[in-house]
Amino acid sequence: AIQQIQKVQVDTNNNLNSMWAVKLQQMQDGRLYIAGIGAGIENTPDGMQSQVLLAADRIAMINPANGNTKPMFVGQGDQIFMNEVFLKYLTAPTITSGGNPPAFSLTPDGRLTAKNADISGNVNANSGTLNNVTINQNCRILGKLSANQIEGDIVKT
Repeated sequence: AIQQIQKVQVDTNNNLNSMWAVKLQQMQDGRLYIAGIGAGIENTPDGMQSQVLLAADRIAMINPANGNTKPMFVGQGDQIFMNEVFLKYLTAPTITSGGNPPAFSLTPDGRLTAKNADISGNVNANSGTLNNVTINQNCRILGKLSANQIEGDIVKT
């Protein structure tokens, strides 16, 4: 069944509300499938609010102008899939790369794990452990040096 709804009403406080919707529904094997789109403008206690709502098991956006049938994004289940994203500012409680275990993760407490990091520039660390490290150029130690083993000449004249 296909149903189109258009409604404009004035409530008891003389607020004007309007909405338009198209709803498709079909019963298959005892299950009701629904897809729809709706748009509305409502005068709420917080002021005017406009909204567009989509209802479907899967939502995808395709750009017909470029002839590409690959969607820009797909919303399915509780996830959104995107091939390429530009974000000017991102707030995310946790960032994790794909893979199991993940190769990269950043947690809300600032813990960064990178399995194969290439870091250039200034690194400022207050504690930690370095394993199998090569220092290619001069190294200046301002504090105390403690070593269990030293190989080679440590003093050259």
